[in-house]
Amino acid sequence: MHPERIADTLVLTFTHGVSLRTWVQTGGIARELALYERLAPHFGRVVLVTYGGPGDPPLLAEHATPALAQRAVVICNRDRLDLNDYVQALPALVADLCPPGSSAIVKTNQMQGGHAALDITNRLRSLAVSTGLIARGGYLWTRMLAYEHGASSHIARRAAEEEGALCTHADVVVGTTADMTDDLAWRYALNHDRVRVIPNYVVAQDVNTPVRTAAQREPATLLYAGQLVHRKRVDVLIDAVARLTQDQAAPPAVLEIVGDGPDRAPLMAQARALNAPVRFVGRLHHLHLLERMRACALYMQASEMEGHPKTILEAMACGAPVIVADTPGQSGVVAHGLTGLKLPLDSAAFAQAAAALLADPDWRDTLGGAAARESCASLSLDAILPLELSAHRAAAASARDAQRDAA
Repeated sequence: MHPERIADTLVLTFTHGVSLRTWVQTGGIARELALYERLAPHFGRVVLVTYGGPGDPPLLAEHATPALAQRAVVICNRDRLDLNDYVQALPALVADLCPPGSSAIVKTNQMQGGHAALDITNRLRSLAVSTGLIARGGYLWTRMLAYEHGASSHIARRAAEEEGALCTHADVVVGTTADMTDDLAWRYALNHDRVRVIPNYVVAQDVNTPVRTAAQREPATLLYAGQLVHRKRVDVLIDAVARLTQDQAAPPAVLEIVGDGPDRAPLMAQARALNAPVRFVGRLHHLHLLERMRACALYMQASEMEGHPKTILEAMACGAPVIVADTPGQSGVVAHGLTGLKLPLDSAAFAQAAAALLADPDWRDTLGGAAARESCASLSLDAILPLELSAHRAAAASARDAQRDAA
């Protein structure tokens, strides 16, 4: 039996400025493409609209499965146009692949860059292409910018205009948490039947694969993975592991930091000043990162704000006991005492909890096992794919209704 055809073309617009090469460099291209490998059979073609140069198409051929590569087309900045000129050219470039009378779904990877998705949608509709628009975001973009730059900043106000226009005109608005979709629905007066919650998925561990026990893991490795920016508060983790080493009764521990960012140098200086046992690893390929999550004794993250944090979800799916700050975005993914620990954003609290867990392998096995079962059961691609297909069907149906009403 052939899979149900939802539309002739699925158009994925990348986050503004992001390319396939970006996905390769950050180590996550296999993870990012995994969903579209599963969606591709439901469309005649998958068009990836990136901000990379002519090197992007070969990267798709190199990293995609043969099934996806056969259906996928990359639109990129082949002529290396000025960024604004390239964005203005995108509607015509996509329209060349969608003949009048055909059908399409346009979907954003993140809200940032939504103006390009909206322009592409309007162009296709003007050419009699039945086009549904899915405004998808993995985190509250405007809230994050307001936190980082101030709610009245120019960058936050411009983002709110772009996000508002995208969500207002979208057939379906998708967020990764109920808090996010509730915020968007309230902010932009969206009917709740247009709003869907589709969590981030994990590809870390098969639900039937036993997770490693504490005895099979590195006994002293505390892991963090992510950007090295102030919002992530990696300084709290460095201070916590320094406190552990100063406590003669505490088990030995080493903090392994995977990732890069503008705060790398000051964080390295902090670790040296505190004589803290810290390894700065840099970025890792996604598969290598998952292996570190399967091997570490604990995973820790002290961010001040997150969306629906993939690294925490993946660490949990890998069976790592997790310790996170009880802050927006993180508190909702961990059930305290059941699938991990939620603590105040305080280095002493992190040090105390890490010491207790390192000294109790049975407790680590209990938390890690429960986290893996919950994450793999509810956030695997098998669990998330029906939600994705439902959102795409709804957008396609809305487009058909609008086209019929306009006729």
